[in-house]
Amino acid sequence: MPKITFKLLQTPLILLDDKVVQLPFKKAEALLYCLAIKKNMTREQAAALLWDADDAQVSKKNLRHTLYTIKKAFDLEVIVSPKKPLLALNPEFTYDIDYDRFLASDGLELYENELLQGFDLKNAEAFEEWLALERTSLKDSYLRRLYDRMLQTPQSNVSAMESLFFRYTKEDPLEERIYLLMMACYQKNNLFHKGIKVYQNISKLLNNELRIAPCAELTTLHRELLSSWTESSTADPEPEATPIIGRTQEMQYLMKAYHSFLLGNPTAICLLGDNGVGKTYLMNHFLDNVDGDACIVLRTICFQAEREFTLQPWNSIMLQLDSYIRKNNIHVPASYMSHISNLFPLFGDNALSSQVPEDVMTSYNYRTTRNSILKLFSLIGEETPIVLFFDNLQFMDTLSLELLSLIIRERNPNLFCIGTCLDVQPPLVQKQLNALIREKFLTQLVLEPFTEQAVGQIIADRLGAGALNEQIIHHIYQDSEGNGFFLDMLLSYLSSDGTNKLSLPANPQEILLERVEELSTDSRQMLDTISICPGYITLEIVEFIFNRDTLEIIELIDDLKQHGLVREKVAEGQIRFQFRHNKMQDFVHSLLSPAKRRLLHARVATYYEQAAILHNNSWYQSLLYHYAQAGNDAKVLQYKILSLADYSRFNYELYPILQPQKDSDLEAPKQLTTYFDQLTAELIRLYNYQPSAMDFSELESRLYLVVGKYYISQGEYKKGIEAIHRGLAQNRYLEEHPEIHISYLRQLTFYGIQTWNTELMRENIEKSMGIASAHRLNTECATECRLYGLYLSMCGRYEEAREKLHQAITLFQTSPLEGQNYALNVAACYNYLGEAERKQGHFAASLDFYDRAIEICSDRRYPQNPTFFSNKARSLWALGQKEEAASVFLRASDLYDASTILVGRAIAKSYCARVYAVRGDAKSALKLLEEAKNSAQMIRSPFSLGIVAHTQAVLLKLYPEIFTAALHHSAADYEAAAKELLGPLPGAYELEEQLDPVPVVL
Repeated sequence: MPKITFKLLQTPLILLDDKVVQLPFKKAEALLYCLAIKKNMTREQAAALLWDADDAQVSKKNLRHTLYTIKKAFDLEVIVSPKKPLLALNPEFTYDIDYDRFLASDGLELYENELLQGFDLKNAEAFEEWLALERTSLKDSYLRRLYDRMLQTPQSNVSAMESLFFRYTKEDPLEERIYLLMMACYQKNNLFHKGIKVYQNISKLLNNELRIAPCAELTTLHRELLSSWTESSTADPEPEATPIIGRTQEMQYLMKAYHSFLLGNPTAICLLGDNGVGKTYLMNHFLDNVDGDACIVLRTICFQAEREFTLQPWNSIMLQLDSYIRKNNIHVPASYMSHISNLFPLFGDNALSSQVPEDVMTSYNYRTTRNSILKLFSLIGEETPIVLFFDNLQFMDTLSLELLSLIIRERNPNLFCIGTCLDVQPPLVQKQLNALIREKFLTQLVLEPFTEQAVGQIIADRLGAGALNEQIIHHIYQDSEGNGFFLDMLLSYLSSDGTNKLSLPANPQEILLERVEELSTDSRQMLDTISICPGYITLEIVEFIFNRDTLEIIELIDDLKQHGLVREKVAEGQIRFQFRHNKMQDFVHSLLSPAKRRLLHARVATYYEQAAILHNNSWYQSLLYHYAQAGNDAKVLQYKILSLADYSRFNYELYPILQPQKDSDLEAPKQLTTYFDQLTAELIRLYNYQPSAMDFSELESRLYLVVGKYYISQGEYKKGIEAIHRGLAQNRYLEEHPEIHISYLRQLTFYGIQTWNTELMRENIEKSMGIASAHRLNTECATECRLYGLYLSMCGRYEEAREKLHQAITLFQTSPLEGQNYALNVAACYNYLGEAERKQGHFAASLDFYDRAIEICSDRRYPQNPTFFSNKARSLWALGQKEEAASVFLRASDLYDASTILVGRAIAKSYCARVYAVRGDAKSALKLLEEAKNSAQMIRSPFSLGIVAHTQAVLLKLYPEIFTAALHHSAADYEAAAKELLGPLPGAYELEEQLDPVPVVL
C-alpha cells in the first residue's frame, strides 16, 4: 500500500514512499496541503480558495486541470470524491501528516516552524487568508503548550526553563507573563543578573514596539532582583571563584568590570604588558570564572605569522558564533547571513561567497557586511550577553582592528570586549588603541612584573613553604625580573627530577636551552618539527614528516608533555599539538639551522600538496607560508597564481560552476591591481633566473586569464583585452588545454555581452563550441549553448533563443557531475528565458521563469544573484504592480551591494532612485542615481547607459523641484540620449513607458 507523507510544520514537502514528489505548479501543492489539513472540501470551496479572482467557469476548469496534474505526478488516484461534490485524500492509502500528529499529542517537538513555512500563492487572496488563520490557530496551540510546560517545570531546572522561554519568545516576544515566569525562576536560583537582563530586554521591546512600560508585576519583581543583587554583591565583594597569586587586584578589577557588564553597562578593556608577564594566564583564569550560563565567551588568538591574512582573528570568532547560533537554533535574518558570509565564507550554510578584493575598506561589500555584523552581535546579545576575547592584539591585521574598534565604539551594552597586547605596539595598533582610550571607549589595565613579595608567594605555592631561603628567592626575582614566563621556567628547572635545586644559571635564557638540551635526540627532533607550524601542528603532518609508527610518535609527544613543553588537544576531528608558551616556540624555532628550517618547512608544504584536504583559503595560506619559509620562490608564485585563479573563477564570473567545498573560504589581496603587477614581475624574474623550475607557460596562461577576467568584469576593457590576447598567444599550451582556451574566448564573449557587441559574442561562442565539441567537453558545450541563447535573445531572435536555452538546461541536467555544481547556470537559463518573454512584453509569463531562477538560488549553499531579482522587478513594474516591484528592486540593490557584480547594477539602482523619489527621500534618490550613473559608465553598456538617461528624464519630469539642481541637462536632452542608446536595441520597451506618477505607498 502506498505511503504518502506530508511535512507541513516546516518548509513543506510531500513524499511518496519516502521519495519527494515534485509538482509542476504551486496551486497543485496548495490543494493537497488544504486536503491534508481540512481532510475534505467541496469542489466549489476548493475553486473559491485557489482561484478566487477568476469567474466560476474558469475556476472549475483550473480545478479539473489541477486534479489531473496531481494524478499524473503521483501516477495514483490520490484525490477522490467520496460524494460527488466532495474532494478528499484517498482513504485506501497510508498517510503520515506531522500536522495531525502534533494535534493528537501534547508534545512540542513536532513544531519546528510555522505551518507551511515560506509557502505562498500569488493572486490567491482567499487561500492566503485561510492559511494565515490556520497558522495563527496552530501557533496559539503551540504557545499554550509552552506556557503550560513552563508552569509544570520545576524552577530548579533552569536550563529547561530557559529552553522553553526562548522557544516562546521566538514566536511571541511581547508576552509579559512568560518574562514573569523566567524572572521568578532566576530569582529562586539566585541568578539575579540574568533576571535583570530579562527585564531589560522586555522593557526595551515594549518601548520600541508599543511605546509602553512593563506591567506592574514585572517592575516589582525587577526591583526585588536589583535589591537581592546588591545585597549579594555586598556580602561577597570578590566574586572570583578561585584566587590567583600575585594578581589579586587585577582579578578583582576584571570581575568588577564583568559584574558591571552583566548589569547592562558597555565594557571594553585592554590588558597591556611585556612579553611573558602573564596577560594570557590572567585572562584564562578570568574566563574560567565567567559564568558560562550567563554569557557566551568567544575567544581567539592573533598569530604573528597570520598578520597578513585579512580578518583571520574574526574568522575564528564568527565560526564560534555560527556554532552557537546552530546549537541554540537562533533565528538570524537571511540578509545578515548572506552579507556576513561574503567576508566570512564558512559562516552560515552559504559556504560559497568570498572576500571582496581591491580596497575592501571602501567597498559596498565590506560596509554592508560590517553593518550586518554589528546587528548580529546586537541581536544575539539581546538574548545572551557576549564576551569577546582577543589575545595578542599587537599581531592583529588592520581590517580586523578597524572592525574591533567600530564594535567597541558602538557601546553595545550586551558586549564585553577584552584583549591582551604588548605594552609596545606597532604604530597602527597604537594609534587605534590610544584613540579608544582617549575617547573613553576603552580602559587599559597595565600588568607590571610580579613584585618580590608576589614571587615569594608563588614559590611557596609551587615548591612549598620554606623550600627556599630569602637569598635564593631574591636571586630568582632578580633573574626573572618578575616576568611570569621566566619565573615559570626557573621554577620548573628547580623542581625538575623530583628534587629542589639550590643553584640557578647566570642567564634565564640558559634555562630554555637547558630544557631543550635535556631532551633525547628523537624528542628534540619532534620539538623542532612542532616549532615550524604557527599555532599548532596536526598528528597527520607529524606522521608524514617522521615516517614512524604512530605509537612511537605519541610516546615522543608524551615525553614533551611531561617536560611541560607542549600540550595536546582535539579540534575539528584533528589531533593537534602546540607549545605551551609562544616564547618557547619562538626560541626553539630560532635554534634551527637555516638548512633544517628550510627542509622542515618544505616537508610540511609537500604534505599539504599531497593531502586529500579541501583546497580552500586556509590550504593556500599554509602552502604559501611554508614554501616561503622553505625559500622556494617558484612554488610560492605557483600557488599565489592558482589561488587567485580559483578566487577569480568564483568572484568574476556571473554564473560560475560551483565547487562548494573548494569555494568555501577563498580570499584575495586587498589591492588586486597592484598584486597583478607584482605577480607578473615575479614571473618574469623567475623565468629569467630559473627557467626549468616549472612549466611557466601554465602560470603565464592562468595569470593572464585572471587579469583579463578581473579587468573585463570591472569595465577596464583595454587592460582586460590586452591580457586576454597575450594569453591567446600561448598557442601550444592552449592546444593541450582546451578548457583554458575556451575560458579565454569566453572572456571576449563577456566583453561583448557587457558592451552589447553581438557580433563579437557570436564569433567567440562559435569558436568555443567548436573546441568543446571536438574535445567532447560536455559542460563547456552546455555553457556555450546558454550563452548562444543569450546572444539570440539580444538579437531579438526570441524563438531560437528559447530553443537554445532549453537545450542548455537539458545538457546541464544530464551532466555526469553533481547537478548542484551547475545550479547557477541552470538558474541563468531560466533568467534568460524570462528575459526573452519580458522583452516581447509578455511580463506575466516572464515572472514564472524569474521565480524559477530565484527558487534555484534560494538554497543557502548558492549565492543569490541580484540580476534575477532586478529583472523580476522590471516585469512587475511594467505590469503596474509597483509596490511589489519596489520591494524586489530594493532587495536586488542590497544583493548588488554585497557582491562584485556590475552587470545590471545601474538598472536596479536607477529604479531604486525612482522608488526613493516617490517616498520623498531626495537624499537617497540622488545617491542611488549617482551610483547607477557610475556603474553604467564603468561597464559602458548602451542598455545600462540608456536606462540611466531614461531615469534622469523621468525624474526631471515628475520631480523637477528635487532633481533640476542636481542634473545638468534638460529632461528632453536625457530623453534624446535614452532614445539614441536604447532605440537600436531589441526589447527596449522602457522608451514607451507612461510617465504617470507612482503611488506614494511605495
